[in-house]
Amino acid sequence: MKKSECRYNRRYILLALLCSIFMIVDAQVVTVNKMSAVKPGSKINLVIDFSKATIMGMNETEFSNYEKDWKKDQPTIVGRFQKGVNNKLSDMLRVGSYPDSEYTMKVTVKTISDMGNVYCDVVIVDKNGTVIFSVNNVNGGSEPPILPGSKLARIKTWAYLTGRSLGNIIKSEYLAQ
Repeated sequence: MKKSECRYNRRYILLALLCSIFMIVDAQVVTVNKMSAVKPGSKINLVIDFSKATIMGMNETEFSNYEKDWKKDQPTIVGRFQKGVNNKLSDMLRVGSYPDSEYTMKVTVKTISDMGNVYCDVVIVDKNGTVIFSVNNVNGGSEPPILPGSKLARIKTWAYLTGRSLGNIIKSEYLAQ
C-alpha cells in the first residue's frame, strides 16, 4: 500500500471514529416508560417551554430582539412540532391543545442549533403529576452543513423533524409494552 493511501485510510478511520463518538454523545435516551397506562386513542395536552433555551447562541430574550417575529411565529413552531409527533403516532394517540386531558406532554427546549435543529427533553405526566414517560435529548437528527432559508424557517423545519423523531420514539415504546 502506498504511503498516500495509508494517510487517506487513517483519515477515514479517524472521521468514522469521531462520527460514532458524536452519535453516542447525542443519543436520545428513554429514562421512564410506563406508556402502558395510556389507553389507545388518548389525547395528550402539549406544553412547550422555550424560556431556558439557547437559541442559535442566544437566550430567548436576545433572540426575540434579534428575530422580531419570534413571539409571533412560536405558535407555528409548536404546531409544526405537534404535526410531526401526530404524523408518526397516527391515531394511536393524539397530541395537541387538550387542557382537560388526563395526560400532559411537557417539552423543555434546551437548544436550537445554528441550523435550527431543536434539542429538547420530554416528559409525559398524568393528572397527579406522576411521570409516565421521559426521554432526553430528542432532536431532528443529523444536520446538513448548509440549510437555506431564514433562521425562523429553519427552526420551523427542524421543529417538525424533531416532532417526528419524538413520535417515532413514543410509538416504538408504546407498541413494545
